[in-house]
Amino acid sequence: MGFRRSPEPVGLKPSKPSLQSVIDLGLRDVGVKNDPRRFAAQFGKMSIQVFALIVLSVFAMCIVVGLTGAGAWIAVPVALASTVGLLVLTLRTARRSPVVVVKVTAEGANQATWLHVAPFLVLVLCALLVRDPLLLPVVVLTGMTALIAWRARGRVPEVLRQLRPLLGADEAVLGDGAGLVQGARGWRERFRLVVATDRRVLVASAARSTTPPLLLDLPYERVSRFGVEWKYWGRVGVLSLTVAGAEGRPAETHVISSIAPANLVSIAEALQAHGVHADDPAALSEAEHAWEEARRGGESQARLLDRTAMNTREFDRGLWLLLGASAVVFYPSRFGIAVGASRNAVVLLLAFFALCGMCGYVSRTKSSLSYVVPLNLLVSPAFFFMDASDVIALMLMLSAVAIGGLWAGSALRGSTTGPAAAAASSGPRAARGSLRHAISGLGLIRLSGMLLVVVVTLVAITSAVGFELPTLRLAIFEATAKQVPVDGRSNLTGNAASLTYTPGPDLHEFITDAHADAPDGARWELRSSFTKGYNVVSLASYVEEPRLDNAAAVAAFVARKDAEHSRLAGFTVTHTERVVDGRKGYVWSHRSRHGYWYYAAWFPQPVN
Repeated sequence: MGFRRSPEPVGLKPSKPSLQSVIDLGLRDVGVKNDPRRFAAQFGKMSIQVFALIVLSVFAMCIVVGLTGAGAWIAVPVALASTVGLLVLTLRTARRSPVVVVKVTAEGANQATWLHVAPFLVLVLCALLVRDPLLLPVVVLTGMTALIAWRARGRVPEVLRQLRPLLGADEAVLGDGAGLVQGARGWRERFRLVVATDRRVLVASAARSTTPPLLLDLPYERVSRFGVEWKYWGRVGVLSLTVAGAEGRPAETHVISSIAPANLVSIAEALQAHGVHADDPAALSEAEHAWEEARRGGESQARLLDRTAMNTREFDRGLWLLLGASAVVFYPSRFGIAVGASRNAVVLLLAFFALCGMCGYVSRTKSSLSYVVPLNLLVSPAFFFMDASDVIALMLMLSAVAIGGLWAGSALRGSTTGPAAAAASSGPRAARGSLRHAISGLGLIRLSGMLLVVVVTLVAITSAVGFELPTLRLAIFEATAKQVPVDGRSNLTGNAASLTYTPGPDLHEFITDAHADAPDGARWELRSSFTKGYNVVSLASYVEEPRLDNAAAVAAFVARKDAEHSRLAGFTVTHTERVVDGRKGYVWSHRSRHGYWYYAAWFPQPVN
């Protein structure tokens, strides 16, 4: 009859069911109704998130291409990442959506059929709008599926009509569900309808050879135990019933799969209420609790940012580790996408992803995604050194990498955000207003969030009035650097290079230390007033390592400068050669992506 005999029943596995839908067979009150307003609100919220995802994906692709100089090939991984993000967003929305009631009744209603037909109608409409012949095979296959579903729409109502007269007038149905058995051929032979009443357990078939359709009519005393299994990420339930054999015969285990999880929970509750032993009562109790949560609020998932999880020592340690390591990475490189002298953006992003993954692993919770707030505050001083558009692009790119790393790390470790786990790891909370409370993870995120809002507001206001924050840094430099008289000639130490100029009232001449990456040379600068922006002519002498005492070292030096100027320009820049007083030099002349003009001439010597 499509059942299998097994010495051991199917056990209840620890995976969790997905309880977003329930099938109403018209035999009982399923305890929940469809709420169109909540569905509309959920759809509107998802639409906004999808639109934001598309905009950010396009913007991120432009940023990566602009900052790294990558070609059009970058569109492929960005498109794949966008598709994955859209899939994750869809699954997340489905998990948090209200419970959907699908009616399949004896009166002929079969809303499950429309779930198969509706995609076909939408696909046909899209095909008519696009008019692409490549869509024809997809339309045909989807149409065949919809046709099969439409032709079979009356089969389940037919079984329900045959079963209803077999129920007593005062017999109450406590749980029901429809499923399939393995090993039988044809839908009618495989289909099973399970009904648990206040007296017995009934199993009906749709096969024409069974009239009446009952295959099992068991009082609860005959069922010795039952098990439940969740498959396909909790989307499908499997029920096993172990029935005691009569007259000394061995027990039989009947397995029915493909049952809607919410319906399977109702059947399991009825069995357990009548004294039938469950293979795993604790896991079943958890599934019952999840169904109650779904019925009350339509959302059984934990909040993404859980305050309980954010009050643990692990959460604090993960944030402290990320802030300390990020400060070491960001500040020595002067907010550039660089790792040492190589200035390799890919290396930095991969290293930063690994760092965030480690911090998410330490935090043990997906609430560590909030680390991006203080992380962006660490980057915010770059507003005083770079254009605001570049800083915002840098923030978005680092935030995207950080979110991916933190999510992966916390998922790898496994979230322990439950109340018991959080209480065990949090310990006594620091008193409000104490230093320990201020530097805790939650306290730092609150404080950094407020400061970040202040910084972004300041940037917006100053940009609106025409004052750029880097101008303030230029003013500080002009007030604190060593200034010499504007006499029309350069004062570079060691006379490694010299030039003459026409003095003017708006010019300022400075003697500064060498470049921060090589502080053993000298630098002379001629600047205009800070009120006119960053305009500078400079002469400098640097000691390079490795020494430029052979052709290979000089070639490597020039290639490195080619790459640097290409990043500044936003396109490929190559050098030209020039000989002055018998010394061979290399010259770069171009405009930057922001309209600035660069002219640089380097004359390598055996030492400097």
